[in-house]
Amino acid sequence: MKTLESKTESAFPACSFCDEKTKKLVLKNIFKYEKKYNIFECSSCRTWITSPNPPIEELSKLYSTGNYRAKTGKRFVPFLEKIIYFLTVRKRNRVKGYVSEGRILDIGCGRGLFLNLMKKDGWLVTGHEFDEKSASYAKNNYEIDVHTGDLKGQFEKESFDVVNINHVLEHMKKPGETLSECNRILKKGGLLVVAVPNIDSLQAKFGKKIWFQLDIPFHLYHFSSKGLVDLIKSKLFHVDLIRHFKFEYNPFGWLQTMLNASGIRENHLYDLLKSSDLKDKNNKYFPSIDAVKSFLLIPLYLPLALIFSVIEAVLNKGGTVEIYSLKK
Repeated sequence: MKTLESKTESAFPACSFCDEKTKKLVLKNIFKYEKKYNIFECSSCRTWITSPNPPIEELSKLYSTGNYRAKTGKRFVPFLEKIIYFLTVRKRNRVKGYVSEGRILDIGCGRGLFLNLMKKDGWLVTGHEFDEKSASYAKNNYEIDVHTGDLKGQFEKESFDVVNINHVLEHMKKPGETLSECNRILKKGGLLVVAVPNIDSLQAKFGKKIWFQLDIPFHLYHFSSKGLVDLIKSKLFHVDLIRHFKFEYNPFGWLQTMLNASGIRENHLYDLLKSSDLKDKNNKYFPSIDAVKSFLLIPLYLPLALIFSVIEAVLNKGGTVEIYSLKK
């Protein structure tokens, strides 16, 4: 399977799933980190592809800028951290509804919060991360075995009961190969949980290039609900459950996207809610004009964000999609 290589902005990249040239430019001239990006759509599988695709060295540098990793393990302000912990407990319980105990692999385990909860519950836990820097917190603070680098061939065949990929597949250079490897390392009947932003969501259609969860250039691929379901099925999985609502993602996706559309500095509220460890010390976050505008609009936009999140979930057009699948 081919991987996406860095190309000129005008080139139509090949789809790594279909090995065909993309033919449709869906979003153009997205300026991030002093570079311009475009997004193309594969006419066959409907996957969106970010171009140019940053090389590994550039991605490593981007991930170290304070967008995803914090030395303290805390990504957000304390009250949000409590909400995230509560929702992580709920996810643990959903997983246990399928498999009561066993061995779990979390691909893109980050700070290790989910795996630490599973470990306390008696599970054998293993993580996988982009590089050693990304893996360090889970290793050092929770004593979790975290592997790094290329996933392929790192684990024995049929050695896991559960594999979790939570908002990580879109970051990977070889997402199709990753799903194939998940099938290889899962036991028969094992559970695969995959969650990604949904490009077919109402909030994505509203926000377009300023949609909060587009997250260029970190997101290399962009999936629709149907496209991801078809991809998972092609890797010999039975899709058991499709969830279109995640409280920690969908309402805020709407809220931040509406704020972006109001002329406020893009994703400024999200930056304000980061922990002090992740904030850019060169930026004055409060009381900037953008911060004041954000907090004035929150009482209006937050109820709308909650309402819109429920509506799009009922329509199976949620801002994120989470799929529970079983290996055939």
